Amino acid sequence: MATWELKGKVALVTGAGSDQSVLTGAPGISFTLAKRLLEAGCSVVALRPEAEELFKQYPHPPTKEGAASAVFQPTDLVDWSQINAAWKKTLDTFGRVNLLVNGAGLYEPPFSDFWNPPGISPAATDDPDAKVGTYRTYAVNTIAPIRLAQIAVEYWLRPENRHLEGNILWLASMAGYIHGLLTPFYYSSKAAVVSMCKSLGSLKKIAGIRNTAICPGVVDTPIFHTPYSRERVQSDDLMLTVDELVNVAIRAIQEPQYGDGSIVEVFCAGTNEAHEVVVRDVPLEAVYNMEGLAGLAAGTHIISLQENFEQQLKEKGLVFN
Repeated sequence: MATWELKGKVALVTGAGSDQSVLTGAPGISFTLAKRLLEAGCSVVALRPEAEELFKQYPHPPTKEGAASAVFQPTDLVDWSQINAAWKKTLDTFGRVNLLVNGAGLYEPPFSDFWNPPGISPAATDDPDAKVGTYRTYAVNTIAPIRLAQIAVEYWLRPENRHLEGNILWLASMAGYIHGLLTPFYYSSKAAVVSMCKSLGSLKKIAGIRNTAICPGVVDTPIFHTPYSRERVQSDDLMLTVDELVNVAIRAIQEPQYGDGSIVEVFCAGTNEAHEVVVRDVPLEAVYNMEGLAGLAAGTHIISLQENFEQQLKEKGLVFN
């Protein structure tokens, strides 16, 4: 089996930035992955404005024939018409799409959180009276990546596009199969992504279309720099670096042993001073029997906060500020 080459390919990358990356200077996973794709010669369309400064180094049209280039297409992933526009922009600009990176995600922020019911909690912004109801956490984490995958798979299955051998990388999480009361939207939204990837796995054999889900434990990213999540993961937790995770993600995109619905689990073992990056390709039926690894996935502070939250629910119920 051959390696899936990046040079000369075109990728549509969701995420590719973080609101907090601008404030902290810490790049997120999708941003770093987009940078690595460009460095490898793969052109990129990204949907977040934080990538614009990077993209100035890869102008489109490219200054050198055959060089990778980058385009920014502002997109709200809750809006399907904007998703359609992003896909069209990619085709209009580059004439094809080879790789879809479903990297955008929300870590159950207060405005779209199970424990902040719309119409009851003042923090909630999801519309309690919407005719077509949705939670933004689900819209970004689950519905948007599934919709993009649907568009991509239909495109790659057309007879004239079979030669493209499409590729989808789903940025999921060990949270997709290690459950918790503190952020049930996040856990369940990632579980759906893991299941979608696994469900589409036979497309590799049928039509050469790869599907791989990266399921990291805790990664030191801007998602944990926001005020609402800062206490959940702290500096003494055992964490992957963004670069360590992206190294595995690039392998998952390219290496021939992946792509058939692979669930590629990545987490830290050891200590902060000398940790080891553990990578496992695990079958879905195996990952549901991993209660002993919950601490590695969630981090010690999340576990203690969840225990405190459980006690609060028992004694006081939901409390809104």
